Amino acid sequence: MTLSRATLLPALRPADWETRRGLSDDGFCDTVATISLSRELCATFVCGGADVSYRGLGELDLSAHRAWELAAGNLVARAQTPEGIRVLTRPCSGGLQVAMPGAPATSWLAHPHTLTILDEHLAHLLGGPVVWWAPSAERLVALPREAGFPDTGTLVECRHGFPAPVSERTPVTSPA
Repeated sequence: MTLSRATLLPALRPADWETRRGLSDDGFCDTVATISLSRELCATFVCGGADVSYRGLGELDLSAHRAWELAAGNLVARAQTPEGIRVLTRPCSGGLQVAMPGAPATSWLAHPHTLTILDEHLAHLLGGPVVWWAPSAERLVALPREAGFPDTGTLVECRHGFPAPVSERTPVTSPA
């Protein structure tokens, strides 16, 4: 398997994914490279469908942070058109299913820059804050924040520019 900077993409994973997954399949059979996004979520790297290790990033002469920035840029470049970034949507489960050219839509949640682009666009389309529902790694649905949430899959919200698991809103009482 040939690693390439041009095909390096981020992937959103649960933080414990690495311990369940094991070693990389980029030819090094080493620890998968990760970037922590929250206590519960992390970004990993894929290249040609293979999970990339720190040694694989080293072969590309990239630190994990530099790889993360490059991978986010690759996502944007793959979705770029003369009119802007192409976002495909269709109605689904009370929200909008999202697809992005060139990569799984869930990849866009793995970096603050791409998450912000997607979050702001879908918030505009849905008329308010959104929650991201990922029933699988290949499927992503934007739901209105005020709607009910599905019981299965991963639920993520944009918090300070980073993906974080959805937290229940805590009722605040009015001062007496």
